[in-house]
Amino acid sequence: MTGVYNDKIVFWRSLLVNTLILVTTVLIVYLVDFVNPIPAVLRDYRFHRDLYAFLSGFILGFAGSVLQASLRNPLVDHYVLGVGSTSLFAAYLTIAVAGVVDITEVAASSLAGGLSGLLLSISIANLLGGSEVSYILSGVGVASVFSGASFLLSYYILEKQPYAQALLLGSFVTPSREYMPYLIAATAVVLVSYVLLAKRLNVLLLGDIYSRQLGVEPSITRLLSTLIAGGVASVVVGFFGTIGFVGLITPNLTRLLTKTSDNRVVIMYSSVTSGTLLLATDLIARKALVASVGEVPAGGVVSALGGLFFLGLLIREVRGSR
Repeated sequence: MTGVYNDKIVFWRSLLVNTLILVTTVLIVYLVDFVNPIPAVLRDYRFHRDLYAFLSGFILGFAGSVLQASLRNPLVDHYVLGVGSTSLFAAYLTIAVAGVVDITEVAASSLAGGLSGLLLSISIANLLGGSEVSYILSGVGVASVFSGASFLLSYYILEKQPYAQALLLGSFVTPSREYMPYLIAATAVVLVSYVLLAKRLNVLLLGDIYSRQLGVEPSITRLLSTLIAGGVASVVVGFFGTIGFVGLITPNLTRLLTKTSDNRVVIMYSSVTSGTLLLATDLIARKALVASVGEVPAGGVVSALGGLFFLGLLIREVRGSR
């Protein structure tokens, strides 16, 4: 009875805080981006761009928190494990080979590429011993190879995809309406997965032996979680490019601020916070910098800040393991 009561408290507290964050996000958008708008621009461009920025951050925050929980490693996210680079490479390769492609083909190729990169990074990390650092090393290796390949391919497909190089750093400059069904579907997968996996991921924190005793098969839960996280992140990368470290920052920040590792709290807080962070970054980069230096990819700004945060985490983890 106490467990059910605690579950209700966690649920309602999480719902209240996330609702406040969402309301704040809407106010930010209204005050910053929707002041004296041209109706056509608002309808056809700004609304979609702001919505896509938030949903992309929401999905990547979910992916990062789930990957960290399932692999029991606070230093990983889709970007660190090479999902971003392999997903983008697969999308570029599809465009290079097939020419003008349907949006469904881009989404499918990104999904296949991202999951392949994720499984490759995890397999190499396990061969290296499965330590926290081995995941980082394998992810960096995979990401470096496919980032370089994507960069080379971007020159080849510039005529077919004029914004190819902007996607290398993650940009919302092309918020096509065609993306909407895919992002809504990915968001629905995130919400359903949160309900089904949050408690199971909490059990994984106890270790594999205790997990089995409590009726949760760790290998199946871990595989399912990583595939879902890698899959939804790949869809975002295929449309908007590599957006690094946002899925790494917010789960760690959430655990620090809430002082809990309860995934019922961490996953949803991280998702909403990531959405708000990415939306705010895109707004600030567009409003503050476009007049002086032109369009600045939001992913580049987030990666620069997230890289510093990542180095701080890495130093803390290495010192803590000594």
